[in-house]
Amino acid sequence: MTINKSMVACLIGALSTIPYELLTRMLKLLGYAKYSVYDLSSLMITINRPDAILGSFLSMILGASIAIILYRTIIDWLGWDNLILKSVFIGLQSWLLLEGLFMWLIEGRNFIPLRPISDYYSQFFSVFVFGITMGVLFRKYLKSA
Repeated sequence: MTINKSMVACLIGALSTIPYELLTRMLKLLGYAKYSVYDLSSLMITINRPDAILGSFLSMILGASIAIILYRTIIDWLGWDNLILKSVFIGLQSWLLLEGLFMWLIEGRNFIPLRPISDYYSQFFSVFVFGITMGVLFRKYLKSA
């Protein structure tokens, strides 16, 4: 049976958002962060009403997009060496771009109050979890396939 590697890459990217959400949700419950990643993603649509279910769909779509970029460009050009480092790097680059867009579209227009600095740190460190998860799953399910 042949597998569609691009679809598997998208699925890996979508599933890699789950540990990312778990960490940000835990930091939110501990009072360190104001929003989880799914909450923040949903704000792109709802503007000022965070919703984890809507945010999960949006985050998984973004995760799948990031994964296909990693698979089709970075791995095709640079190979499988240092895969976890590459996946963390592409996750950080994507976070920087998406955070800039979020700041400009949502926070910059005062749709929600400015978030505390600890919220940015929770998102930043959680991106590492996303990248590591994606790299490990890529190595396990795509490199050997």
